[in-house]
Amino acid sequence: MKTAKTPPVTDKTKLLCFDLESNGLHGQAFAVGAVVMDMQGKVHDQFTARMRIHGQVDEWVEKNVLPAISDMPITHATYKDMCTDFWKWFVAAQKNSDYTLVSNGYPVEYRFLLDCQEGDIDTRYWEHPFPLIDVSSLLLGAGLISNSAKQDLVAKATKDEEFKNHHPLHDAKTAALTAIEALKTSA
Repeated sequence: MKTAKTPPVTDKTKLLCFDLESNGLHGQAFAVGAVVMDMQGKVHDQFTARMRIHGQVDEWVEKNVLPAISDMPITHATYKDMCTDFWKWFVAAQKNSDYTLVSNGYPVEYRFLLDCQEGDIDTRYWEHPFPLIDVSSLLLGAGLISNSAKQDLVAKATKDEEFKNHHPLHDAKTAALTAIEALKTSA
């Protein structure tokens, strides 16, 4: 059985945050970005991967996501290879972080984690994040439940950065910075 890793949040806490882009909300993921970030916003490690979209591209993805990731090279030929390489990075990165976070992880990030584990379930059976924290839950805990409060916190967290929405590495960094601000607010 896997034991939850729940150390106290201090200035030495490191967060692992990842984000994916998929071909529609329920389509296959085709790009991933992840960071390990400390409470001062310094990135200690990061991962990116991208593959071509197979089949018809979702209209919303074509309009909103593909332009944002135009600078992100194709790194993998298959979904399985992308999952394998992410999982290798992820398992090592978990050892160097205190908490794993996603922002609005259902269904895309949760499905991707399951696909990664199922690629080698015997080896990866207990390697999943526990707990897996959604940034929205942190915002709720900090009393930041209105859209304007959330937007203000994101703006404060990312004030010195230029991030593109729907770029998975940028979204992972934004989520981590937002989580840091939420944790500071609720402390």
